[in-house]
Amino acid sequence: MDTTKLTFFVAALDAGSLSLAARRLGAQLSTVSRQIADLEAAVGATLLQRTGRGVRPTPVGERFAERARRVLLELEAASSEARGERQVELAQLRLSVPVELSLQLMPAVLAELCGRHEGLSIDVHSDARRVSLLEEDFDAAIRIGPLPSSELLRRRLGSISVLCCARPEVAATIRSVADLRTREFVQVAGGRSELRGTLRGTAVRIATKGMCRVSTFTEAAALSASSDRVVLLPSITAARWLSDKRLAPALRGLALPSTEAHLVYPSTHQASAVMKTLGDLVTAGIARAETVVLAAAQSTEPPRARTRRR
Repeated sequence: MDTTKLTFFVAALDAGSLSLAARRLGAQLSTVSRQIADLEAAVGATLLQRTGRGVRPTPVGERFAERARRVLLELEAASSEARGERQVELAQLRLSVPVELSLQLMPAVLAELCGRHEGLSIDVHSDARRVSLLEEDFDAAIRIGPLPSSELLRRRLGSISVLCCARPEVAATIRSVADLRTREFVQVAGGRSELRGTLRGTAVRIATKGMCRVSTFTEAAALSASSDRVVLLPSITAARWLSDKRLAPALRGLALPSTEAHLVYPSTHQASAVMKTLGDLVTAGIARAETVVLAAAQSTEPPRARTRRR
């Protein structure tokens, strides 16, 4: 298989659009589109889904991309070795991470990353704001939500779903939208002030009113687990509380919009093995959280309400 097609495919994923990939590669848009179409024909599967905002991988395409990146990385390393050059690798990683990821996902990711890359020094900054990688001298950032157009490379890490949760005894009493509207929500700074989603095909819209406001989703989960309040949690936070059965899905069948997570970094780190490992580990962590949340949301046995003794 012509590796040029792999290069165009990976560039399109990193850019998030065919037109931006074409500009970065210095190629015509039609050339990028044709190369990817030829690749899909060669593998016999659709790898990219075209959307109004650009492109995103299909489930098959996401798995194919991981192998394609490894192939291109190995080819780059082999070429450097043949030229008698030593691949320059990151000795220090300065990384910007959203607060919730730093609390829930990153400790295990960073421990594994250090284990795989001996001697790597990691400096992690957890901040609600979006830093400027180039102006503030960051090597990479993990970002959740829409990305503005830029020359930074981007790698999709996965979708982070949102779940409405409550402690099991409370969740068992919420059987309709009307029940949910009577509940007080834990408010998270910067979180959603309104619940919008679908319930069995019907649009749902509920104001998330509540007097308790906290700084992080982790604090919100703890408060919900110890009270009668409900809370909207991203999967990366909800997974641990659902696994421990301290929280349960409230109003099963309620589907809420998810958000995309990306790793962004400058083109100077395109061939970095550290950057690839980081992306792989975060992708796997998000996928594990999504599996837990999906299993809980699809459970056919709702939690039973407990009768309190007086």
